[in-house]
Amino acid sequence: MSAPQVLLLLGAGAKLGTKIPEVFSKAGYKIALVARSFNEGIQDNGYYHVKADFNHAESIQEVFEKVKQNVGIPTVVVYNAVQYQLDDPAEPFASLAPGNVSTFLSTVSVHGTTPLIALQHAIDSFQALSEGTSGKTFIFSGNILNHSQFMNRLCFGTAKTLCAYGIRFAAVAYAKEGLKFYYADERTDAGLPVMREISGETAGTEYLKLAEAPNQQPWLYAYTKDGGYVDFGERDYLKTVDSNEPEFLKGER
Repeated sequence: MSAPQVLLLLGAGAKLGTKIPEVFSKAGYKIALVARSFNEGIQDNGYYHVKADFNHAESIQEVFEKVKQNVGIPTVVVYNAVQYQLDDPAEPFASLAPGNVSTFLSTVSVHGTTPLIALQHAIDSFQALSEGTSGKTFIFSGNILNHSQFMNRLCFGTAKTLCAYGIRFAAVAYAKEGLKFYYADERTDAGLPVMREISGETAGTEYLKLAEAPNQQPWLYAYTKDGGYVDFGERDYLKTVDSNEPEFLKGER
């Protein structure tokens, strides 16, 4: 018998964290969700909840062990944790000054190093699955900051860029094994970041599409609400934050 399809979603927030599992559940997946506010165990809807704080990367190993024991080996892993604060646009590197560096390190941990450690555990899980098992997909909920520098997002962008490099590396390193890795990034039709307007339903649809694709799609997977994948190239949206700040820079995810 083939292994059951299991979605492990790390960072079950209010938007993507609720809608993505709904889409996967309807497609027949078992669901395991992780957040630092959870009470652990099987919920009334059948989802398995795990409590973990992604500031502590060592928690990832325990998360995977609990999911394997109580739900099954994850066939799809989504990293969706969000934790950061904006930098001072006038002094963006002040976040690395003595006394402030903890904020930078926390952001880089939650958005950079911890997801890559989760990626490594996902690889171990995928390799433990039988050869014919579908899925074997790791998806990181990213944004435009891996190649666009917004003046009040040094910490956040540094972390996203770190993770993007690891995902691209994995997509090359494990291509022959049929493992898939993605940096997912919802955009407007014009290629701008969606910020707080990010759509959980759209993410769920696109992530399920990636999970069920037989082969690796573009690792840098930018998509729009109505059009699916779009290659926006390397266009940059370098902006400074001032009184004429564009509307799309004012909101946050």
